[in-house]
Amino acid sequence: MPPDLVEVDGVWKNYGDRVALRGVHFALRSGEAVGYLGPNGAGKSTTLKLLAGISRPTRGSLRIRGVDPSTDRVRALQRTGALVETPAVPAYVTGSDLLEFVARVRGVASAERRAAVRHAAEVTGVVETLDRPYGALSTGVARRVLLAAALVGDPELLLLDEPTLGLDPAAREDLRRMLRQLAKNGLTLLLSTHLLEDIESVCDRVLFLRDGLLVGDEPVRPETPEVGGAESRRLALRFGADVSEASLRAALGPEAELTLLGPREALVRFGGGDRAQGELLARVIRADLPLLTASPPASDLARRYLERIGREEAT
Repeated sequence: MPPDLVEVDGVWKNYGDRVALRGVHFALRSGEAVGYLGPNGAGKSTTLKLLAGISRPTRGSLRIRGVDPSTDRVRALQRTGALVETPAVPAYVTGSDLLEFVARVRGVASAERRAAVRHAAEVTGVVETLDRPYGALSTGVARRVLLAAALVGDPELLLLDEPTLGLDPAAREDLRRMLRQLAKNGLTLLLSTHLLEDIESVCDRVLFLRDGLLVGDEPVRPETPEVGGAESRRLALRFGADVSEASLRAALGPEAELTLLGPREALVRFGGGDRAQGELLARVIRADLPLLTASPPASDLARRYLERIGREEAT
């Protein structure tokens, strides 16, 4: 097996006079959860269609486990699940019929199909709805049935295109929770979306795509250097009244790093775990400083999106 599970090497894709991808290059290592982030029309769905063997690149090459899906689709996609855009499923087809059909297409042995279908349905929480017609399902449940179909046969790679689009907040969070668990279990995931929350919730690494160009490849949460040789944490502190930098530094102690964001807001970085955090906050309270809230700082993914993509369709 090659060192990278997925290799996209200098890929261009033209649709007539329109250029959808412009020399895109990236790789996915086994077990990574990677977000593919950009506005509508950036070329995200095009990339997934190429990886799923639905389309062929104009120039460049793609490999899944060293095999080109455009020339040997069956072998390349043996251990790959894909949900690209929204498949057209007849309203009368039951979830069970759909999953069993996918199991047959994926080459799951007949003696193992029932167990494979059951396992995928359990992972996605749709066991109780398998006998219902697809057209009678809510949007959220239907999306989970489609995800179950992509997971039949326990693939090691999952390609997802806008999986939470159109879902209500509760269904969206349910799906994100499910994807987080799949990623923890070692599934390699490429999640294409234009929703920052999907990436922040599920992925460890993010690719930024703009107008068919890859303009960023970086961690979702950039690592913070250690403080004093210990694990580093950051806290955003908000106060109910103005506090001076001197009084806050005196309360925090010399080992904490302080960045004052305003007269009532500060960012603190310190070494240690839960115990160190508790002791730090206790010192602030004992110093009689008017602390209102202490929480992990907001992700800077939105800022980086705007820097790399611009304001168009930033979500």
